[in-house]
Amino acid sequence: MCVSTSLGFPRIGENRELKKATELYWAGKITEKELLETGKSLRLRHWQIQKEQGLDVVPSNDFSFYDQVLDQSFLFNVIPQRYLGHGLSPLEILFAMGRGLQRDGIDVVSQEMVKWFDSNYHILRPEFDRSTEFKINATKPVDEFLEAKAAGIHTRPVLIGPVTFLHIGKASRGATDFVPIDLINNLLPVYAELLNKLADAGADWVQIDEPILSYDLPARVVEAYKPAYEIFHPIFLS
Repeated sequence: MCVSTSLGFPRIGENRELKKATELYWAGKITEKELLETGKSLRLRHWQIQKEQGLDVVPSNDFSFYDQVLDQSFLFNVIPQRYLGHGLSPLEILFAMGRGLQRDGIDVVSQEMVKWFDSNYHILRPEFDRSTEFKINATKPVDEFLEAKAAGIHTRPVLIGPVTFLHIGKASRGATDFVPIDLINNLLPVYAELLNKLADAGADWVQIDEPILSYDLPARVVEAYKPAYEIFHPIFLS
């Protein structure tokens, strides 16, 4: 049986609604609630467009207010200490990580911006060290799956794979004799926890993107794939 789907959908909006709303929020001209409502409205519209165009399976968790790698860093608690302890909301922390923040005695720079592979799209590089404590820090993939489900659209959540996520990141300043892929065994149980949450919510298909496979990789990175997908394989077969 043939199934029609897509890998993801542009999130900016037909009339660049997301960009306009985000800039208004940064300028203090709309509230966080209004920005979140704009995001929800765009997601629903984009799911409906894809369904109306005949897609059998529509992706979810392809929406972001800033960048999908940054979202995943926040999701898995990969948040450098400099952004914490300021009394910021989760969205404010996310934007501080993405663009820095200088206000009310807070002065933090953003994370490093790099290109997403060969595209002109930019991402914020995750920062890791040996003390990075992975845990589920947010519920965005599950929330957006359930949001679509409530609208009568059964989606396929999209995640960046664990090997790509670690390998595109960098060691925090001062972290010596260490590369992020060394953390693969710490990260995998948290991915598995998220996949189980998605399965419990009713997801029967999850898209896990590993674009790092297009590169020539060090042996220790290649070796990380086997344990990763041995853990994931049974979750949606149980």
